[in-house]
Amino acid sequence: MALTRSAKWFVYYSLLAATLHFVGETWIHLLYGQFLPMLIVDYIAIALVILGALGLLRFGWGPGLLCGDWGFTFCLNYRTFFWRVETMLNDTSTTVIENTAYVLGVALVFSVLAFFYSAWICIQNEKAALERH
Repeated sequence: MALTRSAKWFVYYSLLAATLHFVGETWIHLLYGQFLPMLIVDYIAIALVILGALGLLRFGWGPGLLCGDWGFTFCLNYRTFFWRVETMLNDTSTTVIENTAYVLGVALVFSVLAFFYSAWICIQNEKAALERH
């Protein structure tokens, strides 16, 4: 697949976002600790986005992998954001949980936009493939 200029920028955005996610998760883990399976699921999401982005950029793998990766990341952000919102609504949260909720809210917006954009890239790729046949 020949990447359009906007798709190439999206791949670079994906790599940057995955790097920031890794740095942020590691930093929070070192500061506050978290249950290891929760950290590992974040690292899985990060690794998948990096794999999908590099696969699309370097090897021309179909964009579906990156779309699936962003879908998983969006679902992960959705779950972790609303878990914190629930504690805030129940008045059982701490300042750390509330601050994390605000950061996750921003991450949720960016991940849903990335998911939809990656789906659009998939649709465009499929249209081009159908036109070639």
